Amino acid sequence: MQSILNWLDNRTGFRRAVHSVFYQRVPGGAKWRYIWGTVLLFAVVVQFITGLFLWMHYSPSTQTAWESVNYIEHEMAGGSLLRGIHHYMSSAVMVLIALHLMQVVIYGAYRAPREVTYWIGLAMMLVLFGLGQTGYLLPWDQRGFQASQVATNIVGVTPGVGDDMKSIAVGGSEFGHHTLTRFFALHAGVLPGILLVLVVLHAAVGRRHGYTPDEEAADQPDAPYWPDQALRDGVACLAVMGTVLAITMLQPAHLGPPSDATVEFNTARPEWYFRFLFQLLKYFQGASGMFIASQLIPGLIMLVMVLMPFIGKWNLGRRFNTLFVLAVMAGIVVLSAISFHEDMNGETEKSKHYLADLRLAKAEAARAVELASMGVPVAGAREQTRQDPMIAGRRLFKVYCANCHSHHDPSPDDKIADKYDALRNVHLEEPTAPNLYGFGSREWMEGMLDPKQIAGPNYFGHTIFAEGDMVDWVNYSIGDELADLPDDEKKAFQMKVKAAAWAISSLAELPYQREMDEQDSAQIEQGMELVLEEFSCIDCHTLGDDEGGAGPDLTGYGSEEWLTEFIRNPQTERFYYNEDNYDEVDRLMPGFVTHPDDPDLNTLTEEELSLIVRWMRRDWPVAEEEAASEESTPPTTEATEEPEADTSDESTEAADDAEDASEEADPEESEPEATEKSTESEPAPEASTSEETATSEPEASPEEPEASEPDADDQP
Repeated sequence: MQSILNWLDNRTGFRRAVHSVFYQRVPGGAKWRYIWGTVLLFAVVVQFITGLFLWMHYSPSTQTAWESVNYIEHEMAGGSLLRGIHHYMSSAVMVLIALHLMQVVIYGAYRAPREVTYWIGLAMMLVLFGLGQTGYLLPWDQRGFQASQVATNIVGVTPGVGDDMKSIAVGGSEFGHHTLTRFFALHAGVLPGILLVLVVLHAAVGRRHGYTPDEEAADQPDAPYWPDQALRDGVACLAVMGTVLAITMLQPAHLGPPSDATVEFNTARPEWYFRFLFQLLKYFQGASGMFIASQLIPGLIMLVMVLMPFIGKWNLGRRFNTLFVLAVMAGIVVLSAISFHEDMNGETEKSKHYLADLRLAKAEAARAVELASMGVPVAGAREQTRQDPMIAGRRLFKVYCANCHSHHDPSPDDKIADKYDALRNVHLEEPTAPNLYGFGSREWMEGMLDPKQIAGPNYFGHTIFAEGDMVDWVNYSIGDELADLPDDEKKAFQMKVKAAAWAISSLAELPYQREMDEQDSAQIEQGMELVLEEFSCIDCHTLGDDEGGAGPDLTGYGSEEWLTEFIRNPQTERFYYNEDNYDEVDRLMPGFVTHPDDPDLNTLTEEELSLIVRWMRRDWPVAEEEAASEESTPPTTEATEEPEADTSDESTEAADDAEDASEEADPEESEPEATEKSTESEPAPEASTSEETATSEPEASPEEPEASEPDADDQP
């Protein structure tokens, strides 16, 4: 073995190279302040190694980039750990750059004869910044996609050559496949190659002049690098690696939803180490402002840093350099802190909207991962999310329905939320129509038949029907009847009302309620008898073969077919349109698919209509592991008491009185209204907004209105 090593040393001289590294003289002996350069090099090497293994599984195209990163993160053995180390070590690199730069400036390591070493180090810093920026786009998720457009816009404001440089970087006029491949080429090929050359040069030139002497320890003898300084460097490297591993285990690297240029995304932010620049851009408006904030100011800072070896020849200049770097670091910290505070304080309206959008983005990301686990189509994950009722249905509801309707869980805010809550909710601050969360469910129908809720904000409280026939009927036939009953009979009557609500709800055949409906079939059957006989709902509503009055047809109420036809065109006799009963037709909900012979005139396509309906009914595919834990419960957290319905005549008189009540439990205010289109939806034919059809009546009090016997001629 010794002879082989001797032969190899004779040919290569490796012993001298090893000796020059491990026995280099350290001025004043081993010190902790000497560790930063070595630790930074260690972090860069880790990035090279992890990046190489990620490269083996990454596929740089618009249809495979997100999908391959998702595979690495969620399917590949050790993939999440590998990607997490690469992700968080990039942040460690930025921290180490700052610490190493401060060490160099404070101890004057940029002064003669080490100027070239210092300038090479500055060039390495810029390359590492470039690696951080180009890597941000590679997952091809919504966050990186949107934030990278800001970066290319910054390139585009360069005087004279900005447009050409932006076009080269983007690979055209818009972000697409060429953008991704060019960023990948820069991140995995060009910039690492440049960095490797600079590292070799930095090490070679730095080795020539050695460590910067410690002026305060000039009287201490020098010592070799091995073993004391090597031990300190090793401990520091292990500390950095351990920290990165711990963070990776506690918080795996995030992967947002697949990029989609047609969807509005308000939470795009750069990585934390570029937050200062993001905040600085807010103070400068327009293209000229962007140039000042993103190029002129950073350029002047870099110019001063390049000139530091000359400025620092004098003690006063050295003090200036130190104060300048400390001031720049402080400015970066302050601007970053302001940026994070503005987003995360949760007190301002802007912050509240940001946090809500952030929860939505996380929910969409989780849903995209779940969809991918069921198999990604050839068209890619982006197309998969566009066809998913949970994601696309909500987007369409927000565009076309949320100008009038809210769709949010009315249960207490302190309830335990799951990861998909944001995808099931669309909150409208000033609705003019009922809250459609859980439309057709048991809880929704119970609220409809509750005198304390029907005229409240979740039902008819914001509409002209707050004092209409349906509200009067509920107050008179249920509210007054309940008030007149002896205490020992009230619970039995409440159970009848609940059974009737469950019976109507069962007509919707809601997927998340199907199991409960099967279990409670006996109670539902008794409830249907109450609906047909004691409560005499068929006096106003058609239900199956029993034809009623002018009220909406309850046959299949809330089912996929019923809801589809209602949104398609509610202005039919099946629902609420009747010229004899409505004097203000222009205030009724418009149809969204009313031109079967000319689809271009419709507001919604058939596919979009189906997505909205399925989203409202929570009818979407679920992965096996999700299905195993899915609870068959309605979309609210309030517990319901099982009705013990009977068909006694305790409320016959109230039911008889109700025959003259409202002939319409009008669903016009409980279905989606049209709104103007926004960037959140794919292009569709232009439609009139629901502001033309929304009611303008004063908002009713959510408390129970004073009940009065309804007038049979008082039609909505």
